[in-house]
Amino acid sequence: MLMGCDGSGSATGPGRQTDEGPWITDSVYTLDEFPFGSDACLEVFPAGSVNSETRGPDAAAALRIIATACYHARVTVIDSAKDTVRTFDSRFGIFNRTEEEKNRGVVGYVSWDGKDDLGIPVPRGRYLWRMDFDFGSGRTRRFRAEFVLP
Repeated sequence: MLMGCDGSGSATGPGRQTDEGPWITDSVYTLDEFPFGSDACLEVFPAGSVNSETRGPDAAAALRIIATACYHARVTVIDSAKDTVRTFDSRFGIFNRTEEEKNRGVVGYVSWDGKDDLGIPVPRGRYLWRMDFDFGSGRTRRFRAEFVLP
């Protein structure tokens, strides 16, 4: 379950943003400020990368991202004691679409399996995601989200 920064499911204020980035308070988020660019896509989605276009069957928490540009997301998962329990990467590439289709947005996922860096399931509770998105060509954005693992 995705929660707001005050635990209520909503952000602490309209459009609130800090140096840690705005809160994502819905399980579906649209990142459409950056248009698709082939060179930028190659920069953040190198050959051999795994595309996060589906939510994994073992996902304990996930964001559905609708993006107009390829991205590399670095996610840091923090528990209620403010300890980092997991850091993972998610990459999304846009393939086999016309330029017009690419800029309409394509669905991808950033999902976490509910395990720590050692592969051990974490306890139930609230977890903060700090997410740094890199869209290539120096285009970056930072976001936060909070999830509750039941």
